[in-house]
Amino acid sequence: MARVLVIDDNIDMLSMLKLILERQGHHEVIACSNGQEGLQKAFEQMPAVALVDVMMPGMSGYDVVKKLRADERTQNMGIIILTARGQSVDRAAALAAGADDHMSKPADVETLLKRVNELVERGASKAQKSEVLVVPVLSLKGGVGVTTVAINLAGVLQQVAPTLLLDLAPACGQCAFFLGIRPEQHWGQYVENPKTSAASLVQQHTTGLKVLLAPPIPAQFGWPNKDRVEMLLAQLKAVTRFIVVDMPPLFDETVRAVLGQAHRIVLITGDDAPSLQVTRITLQALNEWKDRLILIRNATAVGPRPPADALQKALRVPLAVDIPYDPNQLPAVAKGLLLASVQPKSALTVGVKRLAQIAIAR
Repeated sequence: MARVLVIDDNIDMLSMLKLILERQGHHEVIACSNGQEGLQKAFEQMPAVALVDVMMPGMSGYDVVKKLRADERTQNMGIIILTARGQSVDRAAALAAGADDHMSKPADVETLLKRVNELVERGASKAQKSEVLVVPVLSLKGGVGVTTVAINLAGVLQQVAPTLLLDLAPACGQCAFFLGIRPEQHWGQYVENPKTSAASLVQQHTTGLKVLLAPPIPAQFGWPNKDRVEMLLAQLKAVTRFIVVDMPPLFDETVRAVLGQAHRIVLITGDDAPSLQVTRITLQALNEWKDRLILIRNATAVGPRPPADALQKALRVPLAVDIPYDPNQLPAVAKGLLLASVQPKSALTVGVKRLAQIAIAR
């Protein structure tokens, strides 16, 4: 399953394509009726493929394609011009604008789905060959939703390219519980026997998200040292495009080794005074990586919250994302589901999508 953007001002055509892509292609569809809205959705939600009509009011499909190719967030996405104009000159114009293909309406359903799937696979293959981005999610204070944010961030990134979630808790990590996966394999087995392939210990969630879990029993397996965790990351980089790390509330050489490889570092704070105090201390500890930091506030309970401006003033760091309390998260956990996958418009998912955009930006 991938995210597909469809832009067409013909509402009947838009509805038909959405139905085909969702029911027969099993894709998530973003439907837009004009070019400007389509561009906004593309930049916000980073679809794998776009189907774009040519003749639309305000902005033509060719202009939409050129703008998608000009922006680094969407320059590598698959694009198909889908139009009633089927002459060779129209195909040439579509390819000249930057589209990967040109198809005439009404398109054959099997041919259309085949081409969409080919572009999805091409994008995933390209992503795997590019630099692997490591994104640790951490707080030195428990109870602020590190695991919640980490698993949903991984779920959102999985919709963009192959993603692996690493639960780096010393023991009894929460990712297995949150995702409904039995921790029969975990990184403790790699620490115990470094000849073990780390990739062989990776399990998979129903969404396709790869997961390397933490040991289920405290003190049964050792904590990886700096060299061991670096070797672990090197092996995992060979099988994915993004690595999201659910970090422990520690700050030792092992944690520093992970942070040293990070493309972005997500630091979570809560609203209460103890959380803010710990966040201040953590910001000082992370000073050498301050250019990679993304500070977010995550609400884990219902209730009044201090204004974002007051929080930023207290911490002296801009707040990148402010995630409100989302009552949908607990029911999702109870079913082993990723909220970001089953409720794409929920408050938590919207916040995490914004975080994903920032996290993978160059």
